[in-house]
Amino acid sequence: MPLSSPVVESRPGLPAAVVAAGRADSRARPGLAICFFGITRSLRYTLPSITANVLEPLRRLGDVRVYAHFYEQAEIDNPRSGEKGALDPTEYRLLRADRLMLERPDTLQPGWFETIAAHGDFWQDGNRSLRNLLHQLHSLDMVTGMALEDGMKICVFCRPDLRYHDSLAPAVRRAIAAPDALVQLPSWQSWFAMNDRFAVAKGARAIAAYGQRGRLAVELCQTRNEALHAESLVKYAMIRAGIRVRQIPARASRVRFDGTEVEEDFRHPRAIRFQERFGIDVDPVLRWLRR
Repeated sequence: MPLSSPVVESRPGLPAAVVAAGRADSRARPGLAICFFGITRSLRYTLPSITANVLEPLRRLGDVRVYAHFYEQAEIDNPRSGEKGALDPTEYRLLRADRLMLERPDTLQPGWFETIAAHGDFWQDGNRSLRNLLHQLHSLDMVTGMALEDGMKICVFCRPDLRYHDSLAPAVRRAIAAPDALVQLPSWQSWFAMNDRFAVAKGARAIAAYGQRGRLAVELCQTRNEALHAESLVKYAMIRAGIRVRQIPARASRVRFDGTEVEEDFRHPRAIRFQERFGIDVDPVLRWLRR
């Protein structure tokens, strides 16, 4: 899904160091890719949590390289989220990415949006949310390609507009120890499929299945004859690739462009159903079991 005329930046001396770290034996520090994608939106507000719960904990576990694909966007107008205003087009610099790609929005692969939109508008908002999702999937695809190109074996996929409440170190330790392909996803808001907010993936096959799932969007719509849904696409991609998935209790909240934090329900779907039926909150137990 190539876009035209991307701006690409890389820090000096990256590939050799990354490949060595990514492919080193078990006695060496593992190479860890942190992949950011989409639009920065609220990075100036979320950066402290990204530093405290993503960057710093992972740097204690391995050799971290930051990858990013962002859209050059100076304003936002999203009726669904209630956001309308100016964005800082240079905010991405706060992340100091080792490899960065910037592209213009609204230059998706010809026919991709039209083909998927023909199967319906899940959000019923004139396909605005669908168009945003496809931009996100393209951005995710591009940053994944950069990490795979450098031979990275463990990727943490992070949205820059999230405030991370918990350290991702436990999930990364589990990924380091995993013998085969593994994807770890948040246990909350799966919407009867799989949460697409962030992920920790181990192994090239798992990284590609999660990060390049947009390539299956048309297939999913045509196979099921239904509108594209973000969480359903994650589940479809994991099942199709035969990837083992583990749920984790790590939490992250969306932060709007003005710093407003969205109230989230972090309870596990099973806990929500149990509480509705029996009036007992078992979510703390489920979170403890998924540590």
